[in-house]
Amino acid sequence: MIFTMTIELSLRVERLLQQLLDRAEARAVYLSDKGGNIIAQRTMAEYQNEENMSALAAGSFFATQELARLIGEGGFHCVFHQGGNNSVYMQSLEGEMLMLVVFDKESNPGLVRLYANETGRSVERLLAEEDQSNQGLPAIGMEFEINESAQPFSQSS
Repeated sequence: MIFTMTIELSLRVERLLQQLLDRAEARAVYLSDKGGNIIAQRTMAEYQNEENMSALAAGSFFATQELARLIGEGGFHCVFHQGGNNSVYMQSLEGEMLMLVVFDKESNPGLVRLYANETGRSVERLLAEEDQSNQGLPAIGMEFEINESAQPFSQSS
């Protein structure tokens, strides 16, 4: 699926992510491509190196797809990592996108999954509608800037 991320579409996606953040009582929600590039996000907490976090989550998620294949599955739809204080829930979406939800021990993992599934379907419908309405129009690519001063994977003191 190739789509143009207009300002209106971006705001609609971010509204859906905000609803997920609120309903699931999560700390952050990221929508990224399969390479971990953040497309949209809503956060209640400040995380350092969000781009690295998203890229590592994408790598982790898509690595599990090989594990799924090895056990005879076509792939995993979601992956959940539970920690003592913070956890992450990752879910694949159409168009090789990934939704990452970061939440703490105060959130209910079952509700996180339920609301993430609902939001994922809504985002997919929204992007499919946008794709349908843009049929026949030339696709405009997204541009990313490289921050030359960024220090990926650096440890903060």
